Amino acid sequence: VDDGIIRSLLDAALWGPFHGRCSKGNQHPARFIVLGKRSMVEMQTMTLDYYDRNWQKTGWAGGTKGTLEEYNAWRKMTHEEITGRWGPCSHMIAIVMRRQAGPKRYPEWEDAAAVAAATQNIHLQATKFPNLACYWSSWHDSVRDSQEMKIFLGMEMEDKCLGFFIVAQVKPGHKDKRIRHRNLMEVEWRS
Repeated sequence: VDDGIIRSLLDAALWGPFHGRCSKGNQHPARFIVLGKRSMVEMQTMTLDYYDRNWQKTGWAGGTKGTLEEYNAWRKMTHEEITGRWGPCSHMIAIVMRRQAGPKRYPEWEDAAAVAAATQNIHLQATKFPNLACYWSSWHDSVRDSQEMKIFLGMEMEDKCLGFFIVAQVKPGHKDKRIRHRNLMEVEWRS
């Protein structure tokens, strides 16, 4: 996927609501780090290295715990995904919530909501490009929330990684089968 398309996605993120201009000196709480192929492999390798050191304490793949043999089987499969499942991805965009350090500090939930709205705008902009396949991955929670990830992404102490926005090219001839029905969301109207 061309970097110009990625820039277009990120430009859309700017239109998500936030308090940035309400208090002079505050920046948008969203920070996006665009990982190309080499950086994606580095991040995935860092993920496996983290689990190699911590699997007995944290588990793996969302907290699964088991034997060394079970861990090694999972690790082998996950290592193969670097070039398999994740190989077709052109970019992974780290979604980071920066805690405001400007003159006015907003509640954390407002920063998280602003980052989520910015990420939703990225997703909406992606629909402009029919050849894109995108989704927001929460990633491996133990690694995502680790000091190693903070260092890898150059985050400040209070910042939080909220996952990765995955971008790939749709396979030629793929038909979009996604559907959205109103019954998926509860809406109540009151007069």
